[in-house]
Amino acid sequence: MGADQPRGTHRRESAMRLPPALFALASALVLTLSSATSAHAQENLGLNYKYTSTSTGDTVNASLPEQPPLNECLLIQQVAELEPGTLNADAFAPQNTSTEARAQIFASDDCTGTAKVVLKPRSSQEPDDVTFRAVKFVLPD
Repeated sequence: MGADQPRGTHRRESAMRLPPALFALASALVLTLSSATSAHAQENLGLNYKYTSTSTGDTVNASLPEQPPLNECLLIQQVAELEPGTLNADAFAPQNTSTEARAQIFASDDCTGTAKVVLKPRSSQEPDDVTFRAVKFVLPD
C-alpha cells in the first residue's frame, strides 16, 4: 500500500495542475479574440477624428458611433468644454468611415452657417488642417 500512495498523490497533483493550465489557455484565447474584435470595431465606426489632449498635449484618435442620428447637430464631446478659438479647441482630420450619410463638418458648436467640408459616405481621411467642433449627418440627395 505504501507504494500505491505516492502514485495516487502524483495523479492528484497532475489533475490539480490541469485547471490552471486550461484557465491560462482560455484567457489567452479570450484576449486574442477580444483584440481582433475591437480592432475590427474601430475600423467600422461612423466618424473617426483626432483631437489634442489638453492635459498631455498628445494627439488622440476618437470616433462617433457607426449609426449616428440623422439631421442632428453633434458637438464633439472632447472639445465641447473648451472655448472656441482657443488653442486645441477643435477636433481635426475627420473621416466618414462607414455611414450611409454625408457628414457635414462645422466650425460652430451648433452647426450654423455653411459646412466647412461635406464628407461623402466611406470617405478617406481629411488632412489635419480640417478642423471642426460639430458634425451633422444627412442622407445624400
